[in-house]
Formats: sequence, C-alpha cells, structure tokens
Amino acid sequence: MLLSICEFNKITSCKKARDIWHALEETHEGTNQVKESKIDMLVHHYELFKILPNESITNMFTRMTIITNSLHALG
Repeated sequence: MLLSICEFNKITSCKKARDIWHALEETHEGTNQVKESKIDMLVHHYELFKILPNESITNMFTRMTIITNSLHALG
C-alpha cells in the first residue's frame, strides 16, 4: 500500500511507529469527536430508515447495508 503525498507529509516528523499509526488513524478516521459525530449521524439514519417511494427492495437493502457496515467500521 502506498501513501499519498498528504499522508507522507503528516508522518515525516513522526519518530515512533505508534506516532505514525495515530497520525494515519486520525487522517482516515478523524478525531474522536469526528468519529462520534459520524456515529450519531449514522444512528439517526438507521433509526429513521424506511423504504423510499418507488425504491426497490434491492436498493433499500443496499442502503441499509451501507449504514450498518459504516457503523461497524466505526466500532
């Protein structure tokens, strides 16, 4: 896996592997506050989830899967 220029610039000053890990984790997942906001938004979408007018079951299932997989990825 290759790092982007942005990722590389963020980790060049890191001295320890742990610091590199935290810098990349924050880059891809965001801070804890951002992570909590994403979780709150996804839970809100989950709680209000319903089939949309003229939506197929397949599309509805895909939307639900995206929500639940995103929540799972965020822990």
